[in-house]
Amino acid sequence: MDKKGKKVFTSLAVLAGLASGAGALNMFVIRTVKAMLYRHHKEDDKPSILETKYGGKNVFIKNRQGIKLRGILITENLADITLVILHPFALEAKDMSLYVPFFKERYPKWNILLVDACSHGQSDGYIRGLGIKDVNDLVCWNKYLLNEYGKDHRIVLYGKETGANTILKAASKHLLKNVNAIISDGAYTSVYDILGYRMIKDYKVPKFPTMQLLKRKIKQEVRINIKESYPLMLKHNDIPTLFIHMKEDDFVPLDMVYPLYNANRGSKVLFVLRDEHYLYELKETDDFKNTLKEFILKYVNG
Repeated sequence: MDKKGKKVFTSLAVLAGLASGAGALNMFVIRTVKAMLYRHHKEDDKPSILETKYGGKNVFIKNRQGIKLRGILITENLADITLVILHPFALEAKDMSLYVPFFKERYPKWNILLVDACSHGQSDGYIRGLGIKDVNDLVCWNKYLLNEYGKDHRIVLYGKETGANTILKAASKHLLKNVNAIISDGAYTSVYDILGYRMIKDYKVPKFPTMQLLKRKIKQEVRINIKESYPLMLKHNDIPTLFIHMKEDDFVPLDMVYPLYNANRGSKVLFVLRDEHYLYELKETDDFKNTLKEFILKYVNG
């Protein structure tokens, strides 16, 4: 996760100090949940290379709750494949701009759709879905692409962290159509696990009873069960999935990818990025170049 993505979690570090006093833990939990779940204002949209270099255009749909969602669509003439990119928690579509040249260099004939999750970027809404409630929004984007380009159009999904978990859950519930392949980058085993890890690592707050209180408060607020296990879900995923994870990931620990990979029922590949910090920083000589090429050739272009 980059510096912008740490804004919400950094603000929680200040709140963590409150929990050091006796009787203050509950207040810390209340403020933490409020900071995580609710967006208080929408920032202005700013130009990026998505528009200036790649000709990206805003597209809007409404989800099942009638909330307007924004995507940025980069099109190619006669494209029969669209890559959908989902961002991490607290980021937005334009924060994924550097992934576009990475994929365009390798697959120049593909469309690319970068999506602002609900309550992120230029999408409406003020309650964040933590990658759990966002699943139905991904299904709406799936339907949009098939309505726009026809029932034979092929789709590849790439997600980073929360974006990856959104994709994995949707795939495991068999909610997606025409998705030939998934690239899961930096996914975690559950929201509960990653929050527990961050609480200890960043804020020095005891996991017990903090996580039990957080779990209960989040469920009360938005009816989300953060203990949902993604390895259990992935026993039902039939879509070919490439799991990638940074060896020195500073947000989601590497050991979370192995239960996901091992549990996944369908065709799967695992690649650990040893030196690079992000996918788009890969060197041309990196072994991952061939791994990605073979994966796409086999499951998308084959």
